[in-house]
Amino acid sequence: MYLDPAQKPISELFPIEGRSRYVIPSYQRGYSWNIDNIEELFDDILNEDEKYYIGNLLVTKESGEDNDEVYSVVDGQQRLTTIALFFLAIYENLEEKNNSTKYKENQRDIFSLETDIKRKLQLDNDSPRLKLLERDAEVFENYLGILDQKEKARYGTRAFAKRYKFITELVDENFEDFSELKGFYDKLNSLILLRITMGDLVDAFTVFSSLNAKGLPLTLIDLLKSTFIKATVDEIDTKKASELWDQLISMFVSGDSQAKSTAITQFLLNNYDTFISKKTSSITKTKALKKYQAVFDDQGYKYIYKLINRARLFSFISPAIDQDKDVDFGEKVMDVTEDLMKLDASQSYPLMLLLLDKLRNEKIQEQTVIDIFSLLVKFYVRRNIVLKPKASNIRAAFLSVVRKIEHSDQLDKEAQEAVRKTIETISVPDNEFKVALDDAVYEISPRTVRFILINLERKHGSFFNKQTKDTLDDYMVSKGKKQMPRWSLEHILPESSNLKNGWPEMISPDNVDEATTKQDKYMHKLGNLTLTGYNSEMSDRSFEFKRDFVVDGHYAGLKTGLFINESIPNKESEEKINTKASWTPEDIERRTIELSDLVISDFSLSNS
Repeated sequence: MYLDPAQKPISELFPIEGRSRYVIPSYQRGYSWNIDNIEELFDDILNEDEKYYIGNLLVTKESGEDNDEVYSVVDGQQRLTTIALFFLAIYENLEEKNNSTKYKENQRDIFSLETDIKRKLQLDNDSPRLKLLERDAEVFENYLGILDQKEKARYGTRAFAKRYKFITELVDENFEDFSELKGFYDKLNSLILLRITMGDLVDAFTVFSSLNAKGLPLTLIDLLKSTFIKATVDEIDTKKASELWDQLISMFVSGDSQAKSTAITQFLLNNYDTFISKKTSSITKTKALKKYQAVFDDQGYKYIYKLINRARLFSFISPAIDQDKDVDFGEKVMDVTEDLMKLDASQSYPLMLLLLDKLRNEKIQEQTVIDIFSLLVKFYVRRNIVLKPKASNIRAAFLSVVRKIEHSDQLDKEAQEAVRKTIETISVPDNEFKVALDDAVYEISPRTVRFILINLERKHGSFFNKQTKDTLDDYMVSKGKKQMPRWSLEHILPESSNLKNGWPEMISPDNVDEATTKQDKYMHKLGNLTLTGYNSEMSDRSFEFKRDFVVDGHYAGLKTGLFINESIPNKESEEKINTKASWTPEDIERRTIELSDLVISDFSLSNS
């Protein structure tokens, strides 16, 4: 097996000289990072020290023309693509500064930086240094045209375009000053990836599996263990120390007996921000070790008991690990906490940990926690669709609440008032929520859309009753032995790239050549989505097939008696689902409005 690992700064992976380039092979999926993934990397670059390690880049070396060094990316394309988009966004920001008299004295430096970025992203023949998959490449390579003063085309409905727009907003909002932008550019160049070059794809997949199972670098928890062991010297014997450490780590162990280092790190950072820090800003990963060393120096080895108890609380709010059997809150608290887990409410973890700790110690009433968590659910539904405010702003806002209420002697009243006031301040108004709901919501957050549809069904429907068990949250094991939700999102107008079964003629009867354009515009809208337990069976079949689909003598397609399916026929035209013969863009627009109105009402912040 040929294996060549080498630490590489981004300045070498995206050099200003040379003909090295990276290709995303066809077996890979497209660019899939969401805004939280992007913002986390952005914040790490912003807050961590230079030469910060961000992970692995697993590649195979391919043959290239004209002395090109061509690398096929097996693992690491999400980071690599995001970094390329960071560079492009910096270039766009520099262009704006270059056209402003405010930055006249910086024009020479701006020109130099723009020249370097162009050479990083393009080879001397103007081909991209990073070759993405076809659908992503169409947008990316069009956007690279700005390096040659070309106008960008409009790809507003594409997820890739939306992610890049989010990145440009991050850059524009954070770097008004040229020197700050240059500092971010320098830190971006200094990021470290461990590039592992393999001889062939078979060996690469072997290493990929090993890396994902075991990981390479020492994690925060590995380093913290030595700090804890040091604190136990002359206090307890080695066996007792190991038992205590194992008690903590056991809560983060997965089914393959490997500790989940990411979850452990997330817990340690949230524990520090919640219970130790006095600030409203978050601790960084690189500074966490020294901070915890100081805690163990001050409190001794017995601090491990606090970590164990708080890790139990963390298991109650984190979907990444199994819930500890010793955590026992009321059923309503558990239900609303599960809702927050489905919505990825990780920015509010410090607030949730504090309130649950107070509840466990009987310092706050259960109903207060339920009311606050229910308000958080509504906030996150809205936030995940509108994508505002940004994750870092949410965390800072809730950390401010934690600092305000942590020592309150009127916690029930002050906690509710502080959380409500904060959410009213940072949440978007209904009109902005409505605009976002009219967009391609599936591309924005499919998990949130599924959550919304399930909640609409439970609140307004009667399909599930004493005789028909509610299975909307049930999971089943797929053929590949993966846990899959029994009910998944179904696109009525299929999302498949090759429309057939009468769909082109149905959605674009005047010109079937425009069917794909209409499909792109409408397929991910709320009005085109429903829930089904038979997604693979319905797939890209015709509307009639989906409408009349039967399993074991019962309707299992669009005639299933779900409340959310009642809006498929147009009631104003007195349509009935049994005889509805078509599904058009007009139907999707109509149903989007009907469902959006319900969503805005059900997740209103004013009636909480």
